[in-house]
Amino acid sequence: MSGFFKVLFFYFLFPACAFAQDAWPSPEVAQMYHHAQDYVALGNYKDAIITYRQAIALAPAKFVLYKELGKTLYLSGNYKDAVQTLQPLTEKPEADAACFQLLAESRRMLNEIKNAHTAVNKGLSRFPASGLLYNEQGALYELEQYHERALDSWQQGIQKDPSFAPNYAAAAKACFASGDAIWGLLYGEIYLNISTDTAGHEELKMMLFTGYKTMFDNIADEATEPGITRKQKNTRPFETIIKETYLSLTPVVSDGITTENLTMVRTRFIMDWMRKYGKTHPFSLFSYQDYLIRNGLFDIYNEWLFGKAESPAEYKAWNEFHPVEIDIFLQKKKEHPLLPVAADAYNRSDK
Repeated sequence: MSGFFKVLFFYFLFPACAFAQDAWPSPEVAQMYHHAQDYVALGNYKDAIITYRQAIALAPAKFVLYKELGKTLYLSGNYKDAVQTLQPLTEKPEADAACFQLLAESRRMLNEIKNAHTAVNKGLSRFPASGLLYNEQGALYELEQYHERALDSWQQGIQKDPSFAPNYAAAAKACFASGDAIWGLLYGEIYLNISTDTAGHEELKMMLFTGYKTMFDNIADEATEPGITRKQKNTRPFETIIKETYLSLTPVVSDGITTENLTMVRTRFIMDWMRKYGKTHPFSLFSYQDYLIRNGLFDIYNEWLFGKAESPAEYKAWNEFHPVEIDIFLQKKKEHPLLPVAADAYNRSDK
């Protein structure tokens, strides 16, 4: 299975204990449930499936047992049985967005794309603000090579459910692939700040580092392209202002893209943005960067973002000379996290 389709495994593996705290019909069933959860955590799906089925035989009305069985069947690669378990659940009022998403992904893995879309659409009709379901819809469109539709689904997910991290990663990669470096950079940096699953962070940090060279190359080309003004090429004021501001700062990176140069140019960008456009075009990521600048954390933050992508050896040396700085920054980041909001979706409006 490709890395793209593994993006939600973290969410599938998240313990479901919170959903199962209702009264159990007996202590034995509760114990079996927890034993099955332990088996799943250890990757022992075979014994987990057996235990869930035994628990269902004793408590056939307990919804969470069927849901966790369906999830475990999916994780074990038994997609056909997962579908048979999950399909009836989506007809019940207890079904949550994850039930529909698991059903859709199981059908996707069976290459039942039409039925997978049906499951997603049915889920969205019940949970229209589910970032999880928009993520799955985007994955389906991407599989069908409908790249613009896929990106639109992830962007809708970002707008409807701003705290759901995987949509930012998917949208960032799609934007970079299509040449839209600005939104690739914005989505990618937001993802790195709000995602708790760090598995793909290094890859995305490298994409951000190289993405800045692409962005500066693009805005330089647009500035010199005869007969086409930047306003004509981009009618969205938010993006136009970003390009105009960075265009004025290109001398800062004239000798190349480095962590040090990116720190300088990004600092000047935020200072200009907050002074001129902070009130008319508020954006959570820029406000967060402004907080880091005002609290003396922006240099360390940029080292965390770009240092290893620029040079693993130099990043290692930097950490040897600054043994506690990254840990201090990460603690501050936990205490004062980036909190994106729906109003950040400037690319879905003409703002």
